[in-house]
Amino acid sequence: MNIIKHFLFIVFLCLGTNNFAQLKKVFPTLVGHTLEGTAINLPEKPDKKFTIIGICYKRSAEENLKTWIQPMYDVFVAKAKDTDYFDVANYFDVNYYFIPLISGFKKAAADFKNATQKELWGNVIDCDTDIKLLKTELNPIDDNQPYFYVIDLSGKIIEVVSGKYSESKMDKIQDAID
Repeated sequence: MNIIKHFLFIVFLCLGTNNFAQLKKVFPTLVGHTLEGTAINLPEKPDKKFTIIGICYKRSAEENLKTWIQPMYDVFVAKAKDTDYFDVANYFDVNYYFIPLISGFKKAAADFKNATQKELWGNVIDCDTDIKLLKTELNPIDDNQPYFYVIDLSGKIIEVVSGKYSESKMDKIQDAID
């Protein structure tokens, strides 16, 4: 029984260490275009805003990525449009992007556009950068889950959350931006 506890401790330590290893690293350069057709390079340097990048490495992560779309829209787009700008507690002025690095996305982009709000098209990027290179640089623990990277003004990763949306994960993102 003691051996099992030690083994589980080591497994959890290794899993946790990988996310921490990503912290303070510079986010790799990513080139692509939005669903509106605008060319984009991320992270933008120098940037005047924090950036949140949600990446779906495999189609199996797509369902969990979709759980983030409406909450991210509500917090970072809808609130920005409808907020009293003197109420800084509820307003986050950030760049955020969803990047589905799934095979066949170029073909599925039209269907994706039909299924999402037009206001989101500028936040979804069809990536032209080599997916294998990005995976090597970012080293996700489980590429069957979506990852959300909070990037500071210098381009460094300051927070990483993964998996299905939850309020506690959104809180971690918002706390990193504050």
